[in-house]
Amino acid sequence: MKLNKERIINILVFLSFIIYAFNVLKETTGHLHIPPLTESYWSWEYNIQLVPFFFVGDLINQYNSSGFNWYFWNAVKLSFYNILLLLPLGVYLSIYKVSSMKRATFIIFLVSFAIELMQMLLSYFGYIFPRSFNVDDLILNTLGGVVGYFTFEQIKKFFYKIRGREG
Repeated sequence: MKLNKERIINILVFLSFIIYAFNVLKETTGHLHIPPLTESYWSWEYNIQLVPFFFVGDLINQYNSSGFNWYFWNAVKLSFYNILLLLPLGVYLSIYKVSSMKRATFIIFLVSFAIELMQMLLSYFGYIFPRSFNVDDLILNTLGGVVGYFTFEQIKKFFYKIRGREG
């Protein structure tokens, strides 16, 4: 079987997606505990954050109490990481020709929701250290994925336009 250039690129993109997906899984769950932890530190009251944009108030409170200290920058860093987490997913959706921004946003949101739900359930049953279900993570992850999708769509349009002028 002869592999042409396009087929090799498709295989490499697919393999990079698999590696990316495993890394997202690793970053969002940490280490699995088998058997599960016997002491549970998980609580419905403290491990579910349903207030949208709570992180903004958190940043403001951190700044007001201590200025630009380590805790403030750590909160900024974690918010930035949440944006970065699914940014590549948006690029992959564009590569795999998801037809619209609306559809891509929905898929990215579902993936983010699945991650949050998985973290909550694995935490509840003691398979990972307690993690919270955080609506801000849904917002920031989805934003990152949408930025990735939009940016790559614009890059594709730019190159199609250049190719059209040359061709």
